[in-house]
Amino acid sequence: MEAATSQRRDWSSLSVDVLAEILRRIKWSGHPSFGLVCRRWQTTASFRYYSPYYHKTFKVDTKLAAPPRAKIFCATGGLQLTLGSRKKLVIADIGTGAVCELPPTSRPRFDFAVHDDAVGRVYGVKVADGVDVSHATRLRNGEWLVGWEVCHLMDQHNRTFFAPSPDCSPVLHDGSLYIMGTDGQLLVYNLKHNRRPQIFGKPRGFRFKFKACYLFESDQRELMAAMVGHQGTPVNIVKLNKRTMEWEKTESLDGSSLFTGTPTTMMKRTNIKWMQDKIFLPRLFDWPETIVVDLVQRDNELAFVPKLGFTHLPTAKDENHGIHMWTCELGHGEEARSIWGAKRVDNNSIWVDFGSSS
Repeated sequence: MEAATSQRRDWSSLSVDVLAEILRRIKWSGHPSFGLVCRRWQTTASFRYYSPYYHKTFKVDTKLAAPPRAKIFCATGGLQLTLGSRKKLVIADIGTGAVCELPPTSRPRFDFAVHDDAVGRVYGVKVADGVDVSHATRLRNGEWLVGWEVCHLMDQHNRTFFAPSPDCSPVLHDGSLYIMGTDGQLLVYNLKHNRRPQIFGKPRGFRFKFKACYLFESDQRELMAAMVGHQGTPVNIVKLNKRTMEWEKTESLDGSSLFTGTPTTMMKRTNIKWMQDKIFLPRLFDWPETIVVDLVQRDNELAFVPKLGFTHLPTAKDENHGIHMWTCELGHGEEARSIWGAKRVDNNSIWVDFGSSS
């Protein structure tokens, strides 16, 4: 009887000392990971989080009332995801399972979502055929205004001159929405004054060849882009000179790590030496072990606590220093490793920052 009872215990039955030791060994602050979402959403959804630090996948079951076959548009505020189907969007906290529904939209399915928390808006961006931008507004009482307001519909003339990159990851920067074109052009939409967008042509001397481009804002609030070539090479990290509106190549991330290749790109400072000045894409050369866990919070830190039957805990980083995952180090003059043979973790995956989930 005692054996049967012990099998039904979960992490909450453990003593504080035992739980504290588990959290000490497997806490996640400072170790970003990307969460992988099942293709089909049900009432109960399984999330998988891969850690390049441990080279482990952690599986979490969570209650989440999300639209069927929901696509992830962006990650904000740690474990908050904006996701949705053709006409329904929600903001979901995958740590608690809480879901906030946004107003329904009559617009075709968005490709990206961008949050402006300062004014309580969410922008839906469609880039499949030109650029269309709409926004939903949240009032101070937490309620949403009915419907989405169309901010900008690209006219046929501008569609001829500007082709948005399908991986452009629009970024809100200094009150304007920036969208990258397929050949280095920039579309800049001033949201503060609701002006018509400006299109800045391909900069003089632009020599960067890329298949995918991911915009992001650095921790110094500079607008930057990760440009990744065919099969992962070459890789260029550039920053925008706002005076000349030209891209300038940079050879260092100043000790930070860059996690890109999903709708959200993030730059994270780290004291882990082998991760510094590294770029990470969600492609693996070998598949990691999966550990079934509960996601718990203690002292404003999130941790994965293995369920009973999964007693093996990773106690240290992967000693092979990230060879299982596609990475590229800046500033050493070495050509980026080809992604040939590396499997994409999931088509519906995104980087999330556990360190900002307090």
